[in-house]
Amino acid sequence: MLGGAQAALFLALPFASVGGESALRFDVPSATLHCFGGRVATSELIVLLPATLAAAFLFLLVTLAFGRVWCGWSCPQTLLADLTPLAAAPRSAGRTGEWKRWRRPLGLAICAAVAAAFSAATLWYFVPPAAFVARLAAGRLGPSLAGAWAGLGAALFLDLAFLRGRFCATACPYARLQGVLFDRWTLAVAYDAARAPDCVDCGACVRVCPTGIDIRGGLQMECIACAECVDACAPIMARLRRPPRLVAYFFGEPGARRRLVRPATVALAAATALSLGATAAAAAAAARTPLDLVAASSADFAPRAAGGGRTLEALQLALENRSDAPLAVRLTLEGPGLSAALQPSQVTLAPREHRALRALAAIRGLPAGGAVATVAAVAERPGLPPLRVSQPITLVSPETR
Repeated sequence: MLGGAQAALFLALPFASVGGESALRFDVPSATLHCFGGRVATSELIVLLPATLAAAFLFLLVTLAFGRVWCGWSCPQTLLADLTPLAAAPRSAGRTGEWKRWRRPLGLAICAAVAAAFSAATLWYFVPPAAFVARLAAGRLGPSLAGAWAGLGAALFLDLAFLRGRFCATACPYARLQGVLFDRWTLAVAYDAARAPDCVDCGACVRVCPTGIDIRGGLQMECIACAECVDACAPIMARLRRPPRLVAYFFGEPGARRRLVRPATVALAAATALSLGATAAAAAAAARTPLDLVAASSADFAPRAAGGGRTLEALQLALENRSDAPLAVRLTLEGPGLSAALQPSQVTLAPREHRALRALAAIRGLPAGGAVATVAAVAERPGLPPLRVSQPITLVSPETR
């Protein structure tokens, strides 16, 4: 049930919207990440660095304390394998003929359907699902999108149809790391060797294991902690009126004392908390006005005197409209005792547009030693407060060069 709920969430999330935009999607044309009402532009992706560190530390913490719960309960490989049980070859030799007649073709068909659906859902996190379906129905999916869908679908189909648990046992890098991450108190599925006489050697735990291991051989790299062996053993122990938990989850060795708080878990918890704090600080710093301005003196234009006591100076401006509506931006240059006119004095920015431009300032009243002025960009919005951003800039008079 938990796996089905996670799969359904993955399929449904692209259809959810917050503020008229996808709840979670990276928009490739505008290079913007939409995340539950927030927007992170490419220039602000530094916010994702502490978030990535926080996720990595949390992943290590969970693995150290609770073992491979990700592998057994949330990994896409495990979830999709659970959705395609008919594709798995039965381990009972007596039913091989029956399986070859009907189970294998049906299992492959289910694998193909699941692969097509989930590879398309993966692309929906980059292309809105409504646009994807409309383009598919019109036969205008395009080579890039169609190629990505075909490639993802083929890889997923081959995995579900032929690899399944063997991927976890042979190719998954996380399986190779578990020996480094575990310690003597990590939660793991284990066989209580002290109760070996209670085992009737029925082989149920081996038959149901998706990676084909025998849990009675001790902790093994291939074990994904899915607890299939636990569910297979428990009813047999109950039927034989023997104590439960011959195969079960244990913190370390069967019978050992649980110890969740230990130096390694405390250190990883602290690192996770610090990374989350850095993420919050970075997100707050990135949550700026929808209008952004960067201004600097143009290095290839020397200030020069003009008629009427004016000084001409060139400014290099970078404007960004982070909103979903066009903005008419008025540009000004302000300073004590200064009178200045900018050309251009007004710029219209399209939604999500970033534009670099040069503005020529005609300045009156500039002292001989130069002055510090302010470049301002103001955008009026109907029914909303105006947007205003500014940046100080040092003006140099021709006499001081």
